[in-house]
Formats: sequence, structure tokens, C-alpha cells
Amino acid sequence: MCNVTIVDYSVYLPESRIHVKEAIQQVKADGVDFQTSDSEYLNKGFELVPIEEELDLEQMIATVCRPILRRALQMNVQIAAVIFASVTNNENEERNLFDNLADEFALEAVPFIPLEEYACSTMHLSLCLASNYFMLPCQQGEGILFITADRAKNSYERSDTFMLFGDGASAALYMRGQREGQQTLASVMRVDGLVYDLAPNRIQLYYSTFYLGVRQAVRATLNESGMHIAQIALVFCTNLGTHVWSMLATVLKVPLERFYNLTLAQDGHIHNTDILNNIDHAIRTGLLKPDYFYMTISVGFGGYYGCAIHRYVKEVNELCI
Repeated sequence: MCNVTIVDYSVYLPESRIHVKEAIQQVKADGVDFQTSDSEYLNKGFELVPIEEELDLEQMIATVCRPILRRALQMNVQIAAVIFASVTNNENEERNLFDNLADEFALEAVPFIPLEEYACSTMHLSLCLASNYFMLPCQQGEGILFITADRAKNSYERSDTFMLFGDGASAALYMRGQREGQQTLASVMRVDGLVYDLAPNRIQLYYSTFYLGVRQAVRATLNESGMHIAQIALVFCTNLGTHVWSMLATVLKVPLERFYNLTLAQDGHIHNTDILNNIDHAIRTGLLKPDYFYMTISVGFGGYYGCAIHRYVKEVNELCI
């Protein structure tokens, strides 16, 4: 694969939060068959759910994209493509959400690629797509902008049978083989090959077997990078709860303490924003240090799993072309 570097990123979470007890009460009142009790959900490490009350989805996207695009413009980075992922917005209007930004930054002719079907594993799919693109002859200074944003419009977008979903947005700028930033040394996607729907028994089946797909993805990524799991300082995973991380730690033979858990209680699960939010939080708290090797793992409902190994070289948000 061609090494991809995350040279810039941005995360937006709303200030407003509601307690999981209130969120569960709301979705049940609206007819969602939520099958986890308040106490069970709290025991998984969840406490609050971010709720966007002021910005619409287009404004959330602009909030994370505008600072990245401004810095890219200053450094003469040419945006070659925009990759967009939204679990809650699937009404084929994704391009419209980016039109004003495209006008502002002269990106009207840039390909806009909406990714669906991969649920909360889309960040790793975007890394794989970017790697394939950068293997082709391309101009110096080209970058790919990855955007993900979700804002639940109703209780059926706020939850499924077992999980609550928060609102949030994030974006990342990918470039080929940069010396500074979040270097991606290997990235792998795996697919179950099974078909899931929203029937509770099928969802339960998924949650009880998905770790097998994650293990395959992790093993393939380690093989591709030539690294051993003991070299990984931190694991940033989709925020699915401490019970899931404990299972994965056992299967992967990784100490549970390496799974980054400091955003779980306050931020919960925010679809594809989880991983960038966790990385950003770890950098700001000083727990992710320069030259650390770390692993990212994404789990997408429907049987999609992503894994990548990265090296944190320097603070991002400082483009080095």
C-alpha cells in the first residue's frame, strides 16, 4: 500500500449533552425497541449523549472543514477528492451539504464521493481508498479530504436496539507519505459476507461474533506492517463500550489499559467521529506522545471492520509539504 499521512484534522462536538437515562427514555417513548436497561448501559461506561441543538448538518460540516481548507490553501495543497460519510444522512443529498464550501474554496470540479453501507468503519475505508489513489501518478501537494458528520433527526437515528448515537462531525486531510503528522503504516478492511438487518436477534448475533472479523483485520494489519502487537502503545477503537473493549483485549492479547477510554463517558458513540475524537483527546491530554505507534480499529454494523497502524510523528494541524 501507499503510506497515507493525516496531515490535518478537525473535530466538532456539540456542547449540549443529555444523560443516557433520559436518552433511553426518549427513544423508548418514540417506539424504539431499546433492549438494554439503564443500569446495563451505564455499566458499559456510557454516561452522556452529545445532542446538537444549534447547527444543522451543513453547518457542522463547515465547522470542521473550513479551518482545514484554509490551512490547505495557505500551504498550496490541492484537494483532489472529497470523501464523505454519514450514517444518519442517507437521502442522496450529500453533495448539497458541501456546495457552499465548494463555492467558497473553488472546489466545484473536485470529485465528491459519498460512502454508504460501511456504517462506522468508513474512516478505514477512506484510508484504503486514499492509499489506492496515491499509488497512481499524481501531482505534488495533492490531498484528499475525508468528512464525516451525523445529526440524528429522530429517535430511530438516535439509537438502534442496543446502542445510543451522539451527534458530531470530523474531517481529516490525507496526503501521501509526509514526514510529519499521523503516518499510516498499514491499513486493512475486512467484510463478514453476512447480511444483517434490524431484527433484534440478528443484531445480537452481530454483537456476539464481530470480534472474529476484528481479529482477522488486526492480524492482517500487523502482518502488512511487520510489527508485533506489543509495539502498539495505544488502541483507539470505535466507542462501543468497555464490555466490547474487554472482549477485544482478550482476543487480541492486548492489555485492556491500552484501549483509550477517556471519551466514552462524556461523548459516547458518535459513528465515524469516534476515532478522530479519541486521537485528538489523547494528543490534547498528552497521552499520545510523538513517535508512539498506535492502532485504530473501527467496527461497522453490517460486518465491516477496519484496522490501521499509525505513527504519531508531530502535532498535526501544521502542514508540511
